[in-house]
Amino acid sequence: MNINDLEDWLRYLNSLPSGLNSKSLDHLKSLAEKLSVLSFSSRVITVTGTNGKGSTVILLESILLASGFSVCAYISPHLLHYHERIRLNGIVVDNRTLCWAFALVENVRSAANIVLSYFEFSTLAALVIFKKQQPDFMLLEVGLGGRCDPVNILDSDIAVITTISLDHTHVLGNTKDAIGKEKFGIMRSFKPVICGVNMPDSVYSVANNTKSVLYCLNRDFFYSEKEDCWDWCFGKDSLVNLPLPKLPVANAALVLMVIKLLSTDFKILPSAVITGLRNAFLPGRFQKIVFSGKEIILDVAHNFEATTLFAAKLTREKSSGRILAVASMLKDKDIVGMLKPLVSVIDEWYVSILSSPRAAKKQQLLECLDLANIRKFSFSPTVAISLQQAIAECKEKDKIAVFGSFLIVAEILIINYCWR
Repeated sequence: MNINDLEDWLRYLNSLPSGLNSKSLDHLKSLAEKLSVLSFSSRVITVTGTNGKGSTVILLESILLASGFSVCAYISPHLLHYHERIRLNGIVVDNRTLCWAFALVENVRSAANIVLSYFEFSTLAALVIFKKQQPDFMLLEVGLGGRCDPVNILDSDIAVITTISLDHTHVLGNTKDAIGKEKFGIMRSFKPVICGVNMPDSVYSVANNTKSVLYCLNRDFFYSEKEDCWDWCFGKDSLVNLPLPKLPVANAALVLMVIKLLSTDFKILPSAVITGLRNAFLPGRFQKIVFSGKEIILDVAHNFEATTLFAAKLTREKSSGRILAVASMLKDKDIVGMLKPLVSVIDEWYVSILSSPRAAKKQQLLECLDLANIRKFSFSPTVAISLQQAIAECKEKDKIAVFGSFLIVAEILIINYCWR
């Protein structure tokens, strides 16, 4: 393998085991100690949850950068390029730095004769890069779960739990309580934990056992969304007439609680909050593009909770035209659950198969459409054909919605780029 060739490294990473069923972080901690990435002078903020993790990280990054701080962020998955996972002051990492970090991790891993998963290897590489950067803040998005996720080798100064709902049940458990217990594993003793709404009861018992300091949305802090702005409050402190971000306001509310806690040690002005809210952007989160003269709305929604929010946003977008959906899903998802919130919103469906070994096949998709009581649909073998058909049948006031997976959004973005 050419250690200076990123494509070689990415092929190597893709050959590694998934690590989804890992029940211990001990092997990872031993390697992290050899790499000197178990402790940082930076403030560490870890974000987990079923939905909204990436949006939360990007919103927080944007506000902290607007305040003049240095910030390193680690998010997943990527849409188009691996570089998106590692961000240095809002800019994705370059090839040379990635290859250097991969080589360093591989040398230590090989010497210790320890097998790593894709995400374990990636996380160590990110931490190696962050160690070199020595930022003021490190923002770490949990890939899956929390308790045994690789980013949990670090003790965070603040933990954020966005939402808890049913997803990845084959790994995390079949109930919100079981999933919650896995995600609540990022809590640390006497450290703040910021939670979204509708947390399972286990959040309180875990917080009590770990002596974490819990701040819950709609219990300890609040927000209200208006037509063209929103307000946030915590006790007697409030911010009013804030600009609506491009990302979900509920995630922004969690971020402002983080900012409130940080403001005891760091100077973060309201003007920086406003600038950060306006500038924060993450592709594939209700992203609007114009393609072949048609408005297309892209969203990576891939579970019931996410498509419920997507449906509500689409309803607000609906005028006198129709909403046409280009959709496809992975075989291990609750496809019927994903479809149901959108049945009353979508007028025409264009369904296809993703370019992935994990893609749901035709028979599974057809059965799920039937179970969701969807009758007006067209089926195509590829996403590109479905998009072409939707564009051809999209009238002047219609809009096209794309959802179901990170992969379908990535395919549409690639098509858009290639056809421009």
